[in-house]
Parts: sequence; structure tokens; C-alpha cells
Amino acid sequence: MSTILPSRTSPYETGNIPGPQMALSPAKAPTVYASLTKRAKNPLLIVGKYVLEVELDGKSLADYAIEISKKKDIPIVATAHTLKIFLEKKYPAVSMGIVEIVNRLQDSSFTVDPKKPPPHDLVLFLGITYQLASQGLSTLKHFAPHLKTVTLCKWYHPNADWSFPNMKDDEWKKALEEFIKGLG
Repeated sequence: MSTILPSRTSPYETGNIPGPQMALSPAKAPTVYASLTKRAKNPLLIVGKYVLEVELDGKSLADYAIEISKKKDIPIVATAHTLKIFLEKKYPAVSMGIVEIVNRLQDSSFTVDPKKPPPHDLVLFLGITYQLASQGLSTLKHFAPHLKTVTLCKWYHPNADWSFPNMKDDEWKKALEEFIKGLG
């Protein structure tokens, strides 16, 4: 059976039917995503359970999230039980369920950080369970036209505006490091 899309930019889950508009995954994705993030006026980073479970060559995904946040003063929304790691590292994060934050992001007058004017114009996703992220990204794609979404996960998310392709852990580590370096 042949496929129209190359395997690296096919949905990670075969049951994921995104419709005609699918995420862009450029060749120099980390550089492009860093540029998008630097230009954003009110970006937001949403993290999920994998920030507690995944390490790339001994460095936790939570450490990557903190580095990203520090580079551009991006607020972190810790979903599920992930607030724990940020409290342990004494790094500020807002605790909110993934469904709750997705619902609130549909409102263009909502902002996590009261010091920054709404709306959030770019939302980065990192470490969220694939199926849950897919549904949240689909909701934002259809009901939050005021923002763009970028997934920094190792799986291609067709419902995002921008997504890394499907990749192995070593490629993912390299992509995250290039992204952080590109933030300045």
C-alpha cells in the first residue's frame, strides 16, 4: 500500500484524519520555529506528562521546557501532574488541565500572564500524550483563528500549524537543541 505523504510527515497514528489542512514541517524546522517564537508577542508553552518521563541523553524534557521558557520569557502551563517537577526546580508554571487550557485559548481575551496583553498568538506543545494533543490541536485549528500552534514533540501532529516530523530520540534531541539555540 502506498502513501501520498512521506513517512516522516504522515500522522504518527494512522487513525488521525486531519482534513485538508495539515501541519507544515520545513527542512530547517528548528530554525523556522525559533524565528516564529521570537516574533510572537505573547507565546505560551504547554507541557504534558512526558516532561516527567522522558530523558534525552540524561537531560529531562522538563529541563528543555525551562530553557525554552527562559529564552523568551514564555509562561509554562503544566498539565496533568507535571507541576510537581517545576515546583521541585523552583521554576514558575501555571497548573491547568489540557482540556481547560484548550478551551480558554479559544477566547481571544484570555492570557495566562496578566502582565502581557491577550491574546496568545503562538502556542508551543511539548510532551503531551499524542491522542490528547491531537484533539486539542484540532480544536484550536478550528476554533482559535487568532493563534498558531507548533508542536515540539518527536511525532508529526497534522492538526498543528507547524510540527516536527516523526523522528528518533537522537534527532529529536538535536532538533530541540537547535530550536533553543535559535531563540538566542
